[in-house]
Amino acid sequence: MTNVEKGNSMAERRKFMRFNTSSVDVEYRTLTHNPIFGKALAKDLSKEGLRVGIKQKVSVGTPVELCLNVPGDNLPVFASGKVAWADGLEAGLRLTKISSSDRARVLEYVYKEWLRSVKTGT
Repeated sequence: MTNVEKGNSMAERRKFMRFNTSSVDVEYRTLTHNPIFGKALAKDLSKEGLRVGIKQKVSVGTPVELCLNVPGDNLPVFASGKVAWADGLEAGLRLTKISSSDRARVLEYVYKEWLRSVKTGT
């Protein structure tokens, strides 16, 4: 299989487009007996999840609470999710509970940032 084929198969597995971002602050806390908590920047976001830098070991399926701070928005976005994957440096978090208005606020911001980057070529 060529790299192009591999890339296409990865793209086909994703249900929603991912938008790169480096300006959405995320506070996270695992809902476990000994919670892991911290702050990170979201590396990318989609309609159903996000990727964050996390240096602690977390298991797939671990429930998490999230608070996202969107630049230019005075109200934080609260959500719940589960760890979809983790490699010791990053984790993919699948959103399981977020209001539709909060989801729209986050996606509107990253979409506008994506449009800006496309227009400027950065």
